[in-house]
Amino acid sequence: MRIIDFDNTGMRLLHVSNDLYPRVTGGTEIFIHQLIEAQQQLNPTPSILWTAHEASLPAGDHAPHAAMAPEQRLLPAIVPGSRQQQVASTASSIPGFTELLNTFRPDVVHLHSFSDRCGLSHARAVKAAGARLVVTVHAPGFSCIKGNLIDASGAICDGVLRERRCTRCRLHNGGLPRWLAAAVALQKGWPLDGEASGSLAHVLTARQLTAAFQQAWLELAHLADAIHVLAAWSRDVLVRQGIPDEKVHLIRTAGPLPLPPRQRMPMHDGVLRLVYWGRCHPVKGLHLVIEAIRRLPANAPIQLDFYGPYWESDYGQELLERITGDHRFRLMGNRLKDQLLPLLQGYDLAVVPSTWLETGPLTVLEAFAAGLPVAGSDLGGIKELLEGVPGCFLLPLEVEAWSSCLGALLDNAAHLLTSAPPLRQFEALASELNTVYA
Repeated sequence: MRIIDFDNTGMRLLHVSNDLYPRVTGGTEIFIHQLIEAQQQLNPTPSILWTAHEASLPAGDHAPHAAMAPEQRLLPAIVPGSRQQQVASTASSIPGFTELLNTFRPDVVHLHSFSDRCGLSHARAVKAAGARLVVTVHAPGFSCIKGNLIDASGAICDGVLRERRCTRCRLHNGGLPRWLAAAVALQKGWPLDGEASGSLAHVLTARQLTAAFQQAWLELAHLADAIHVLAAWSRDVLVRQGIPDEKVHLIRTAGPLPLPPRQRMPMHDGVLRLVYWGRCHPVKGLHLVIEAIRRLPANAPIQLDFYGPYWESDYGQELLERITGDHRFRLMGNRLKDQLLPLLQGYDLAVVPSTWLETGPLTVLEAFAAGLPVAGSDLGGIKELLEGVPGCFLLPLEVEAWSSCLGALLDNAAHLLTSAPPLRQFEALASELNTVYA
């Protein structure tokens, strides 16, 4: 990325997120990185900064010492607030942020996360500075305290904010029987407050935390001059929450530039080669595709490679117990975007088995850029991108359905012969966002 000219006559634009690329290689950070690259080609060219607060990162999964681009600014770590403040995406102090607003004087501030590192405290400071505030909803967790808009029973939630229901759902997901979670959600923990210590107090005051979270989200939505969503389902959820329809702008995400045509023919070496890239996290559904493969005959010529971080997590360790010693599964480490895309062309099928409502996802578009067919979950943004695309497969969140699909492909890999659909580019996204910034 080139050095930003702060004397340019274009708008002054400040992006804010939980972290910076390539320190962190998550979907949000990659999105912002590619968006800024496109925005730097606009005419007139905006003056752009991208900022985040310092935070500890596991060096094995991320690059905390990576060199920063000229437009990036790493601020001192936030001072965390109380338990309720943290749930409400509010920090006790956000060192350096107000000073950055005063020196850079942005016309527009674009928030990409909702946490105490990039949340309500920042939004309040932005409005106090007189800048226009735009928020992109990158994940269900912006308005769902449980984080995924999926009920503990597995049903998709309508997203309507109801203190009692949302508290019951969160407690049930945390391990309480549904009847007990429902009973606890009837009350608010009196005489305890949300700062009381101990597991029992945390359970009894759960509804107080739900209220704090929902009030914080609605305040952020009120402060925002515009809210950018990446999928139709996300727009529908926000409108059901009472956010004015005219404030919500559906502008779909974009993908990287297409690579040259893929040379690999499906199973040309006798092996059905699958690939997953992204976080190792329960909402990404890796357990689903792992179990689907394990149900196939042990000698089935199939291999699944994983790229991405967080295998040291409890979930990752649980998965490793299942796959260690099984030659069908390989951990390939983390890769930067430019390194990963060419590698994808050596596979037959991308798997995107997410169990939550994705807003993009960028993974599908990266697969299209590599000319790779996709098997994905039949919900959320994955469904919106894959529906009707030849050579791609929409599957329910059922192990048997995934296993049957993979078995059928082993029998007839010709189903994977397809050409990727036309890809929307970040230049188009940047131009459309300019209308939201205005």
